[in-house]
Amino acid sequence: MTVFTLEAVFARHGDALILHYGPWQTPDRILIDGGPRGVYRAFLEPRLRQIREEFEIGRDEPLPFNLVMVSHIDDDHVAGIIDVFEAMDNARTTHGPVPFAVHTLWHNSFDDLLGNADQEIVSRMAASATSTGAPLGLPLPTMSDESRAVVASTGQGRQLRDLAEKLNVPVNSPFTGLVMAPADRAVALNHGLSFTVIGPARERVEKYREQWDKDLARILAREEDAASALSFTDDSPFNLASICVLAELDGRRMLLTGDARGDFILEGLERQGLLDDAPLHVDILKLPHHGSDRNVEPVFFERITADHYVVSGDGEYGNPEPETLDMIANARGNDPCTIHFTFTRDAHELETNAKRKAALEKIDEWVRNRPDNLSVEFRVSDDDAYSVYIDLLDPLYED
Repeated sequence: MTVFTLEAVFARHGDALILHYGPWQTPDRILIDGGPRGVYRAFLEPRLRQIREEFEIGRDEPLPFNLVMVSHIDDDHVAGIIDVFEAMDNARTTHGPVPFAVHTLWHNSFDDLLGNADQEIVSRMAASATSTGAPLGLPLPTMSDESRAVVASTGQGRQLRDLAEKLNVPVNSPFTGLVMAPADRAVALNHGLSFTVIGPARERVEKYREQWDKDLARILAREEDAASALSFTDDSPFNLASICVLAELDGRRMLLTGDARGDFILEGLERQGLLDDAPLHVDILKLPHHGSDRNVEPVFFERITADHYVVSGDGEYGNPEPETLDMIANARGNDPCTIHFTFTRDAHELETNAKRKAALEKIDEWVRNRPDNLSVEFRVSDDDAYSVYIDLLDPLYED
């Protein structure tokens, strides 16, 4: 028996995915993103503890991950991964049982994206973005909240890289440098699993590097303020550098998109020869950017169809959005498919934040009026139910 199961842990407004694959009794695992601050303690760590118990991994044994992948370094993806690595580092320094073992880490840090020559300036920008002062005399306090949060995340990327170095975890193996497309071939992992890197595109990363050099020179010359030069939208370097992979095992496929833009994903699939005149059909599509309609257009779902659509989010920033779900419904026509939400069916009733509640109420209305061919699954409303999961081969757990 072989398992190929994608598990989406509730990560509030972020992503936290666990890919189980290989022999049914002793599957390997890949951890992709870890959600924002607080998710590790509240959801991810308890779920990993359950997995340890379910597969009878002793307290003195580490829970192994063949790969840990950070799609990109926004806080809602990287913070929980830092918590995982800090737990390993704390065990090392206190000589306690090591909770996890990581074979390799895929992580495109912002410093590496920009080039090491800019490391100090980026570090100081990140520090000033979260303070009231501006060490370089840059008007960073005038930045938008979104831009300030993204720039501050550069420090998280560096922190994770330093932790990996302390723990002797290889970074971006077998790549040299950044994880980018096109790669020469799909990366062969164990048990027959392969990852084809769809993005980020090498030429886009290089183009951004060139633009950064120009913007940095203008900032330092006071010709342009940092808020303007670092206006992060869905063209941001973080989303531009989002690692997107096609995972394949025994003829089944998952497209895991991070926060990548839909048109970039389509270009990447075409570049890899995976998308031609006919649509690409996958078993699972993890929606980009938590179901935001800013990352996709109808053509995205027309050219990539799926049996299962996984949507993370909790209503923060309006995600997921009904407009995105309408695109899926229109693209599928009368064909059946299932949409999986990481929040619970009654989330709209329990939410106390007004903006998140309004967003979740819109999703509830959409679900009640959805086409008959679209099934919907929610995370179970139990205290110990931390995720939703989809089995593509043999079931991960016996009934």
